[in-house]
Amino acid sequence: MNERDLQVLEQYPFTVNASWRTRGGFLLETSMGRLLIREFSGSTYKLQKEQELLQHLKSCGYLVDQMEPDKEGRLATVYREYYQFVVKESLDGRECDTRSESEILKAASLLASIHRDLQGFCEVTDEDRLRLSAADVVEELKRHNRELRKIYTFIQKKNRKNEFESAYLSCCKSVLLEAQEIERSLEASSYGKLRERALIEGHFCHGEYIHHNILVGNGKMSVINFEKFALDVQVNDLYLFLRKILEKQNYDFHLGSRILKAYEQIRPLSIQEKEYLSLRMQYPEKFWKLANYYYNTNKAWIPGKHMEKLEKFLSQREKRVSFSKEILYNNSN
Repeated sequence: MNERDLQVLEQYPFTVNASWRTRGGFLLETSMGRLLIREFSGSTYKLQKEQELLQHLKSCGYLVDQMEPDKEGRLATVYREYYQFVVKESLDGRECDTRSESEILKAASLLASIHRDLQGFCEVTDEDRLRLSAADVVEELKRHNRELRKIYTFIQKKNRKNEFESAYLSCCKSVLLEAQEIERSLEASSYGKLRERALIEGHFCHGEYIHHNILVGNGKMSVINFEKFALDVQVNDLYLFLRKILEKQNYDFHLGSRILKAYEQIRPLSIQEKEYLSLRMQYPEKFWKLANYYYNTNKAWIPGKHMEKLEKFLSQREKRVSFSKEILYNNSN
């Protein structure tokens, strides 16, 4: 959006005293406090469900960035016929510090509480299951593995290979074998039943529970950006949070164990959930992301940072797999 698009604010029941740009929108100082406005291009059906979810969490005492309706009660305000905007609360705080164990553990406990309070908080309809369900992870991993094989073939056929391409070829076969084994194991696991139960009983996930969306301020922790919320196996949130933190902490085994303990003190995991979490953690997601980025961008120029990330993935590979298997081992012993 640009400065002139701020005219859309005339449709809201507050006055704006000041505004300034931020990533993806504008921060506003208003008669209703600090708010954020940004463009919206998603489903209004899902937007309404998101607001219901946020209202529920707020009633449970959580700090979340609920949306503000316009004068006509719409969450997505139409402007110039082609554009839609959403206004939401702008919560105070900085991002969760991925180097602070106390904040990491607090965030894990907060996630468990949110998951507990989002299980069956509303009646789920067939339309909800159709429009709000996350993708089937087995199908997703199958697609990832097809892409890895396609990229491997593409690079093999190149006459001249850059540093990243040579490094990719040297390790791809073994990583791909690992990825395909996880695909088969996941397909044979109880994941399908976990997913079916989540969709029937109405288990909701944040969808992107990472440190960027967890704010710390005044001794409190808030959670923002629920745009990717979905009906799904809630372990997916825990998996993403755990993977992101441990990648930054070189797969510190003790930290990983404490994160799981903090989560389970509030919401214990079943043996089936632990099995699923173990398999998700074993899958070489970072490798696929690097390969996918390479294939869909300018292949003639790969930033040095990309090569560093590949080297980091390879250096952490053994620790990641060991920790992933330990999740299930500890649970069964």
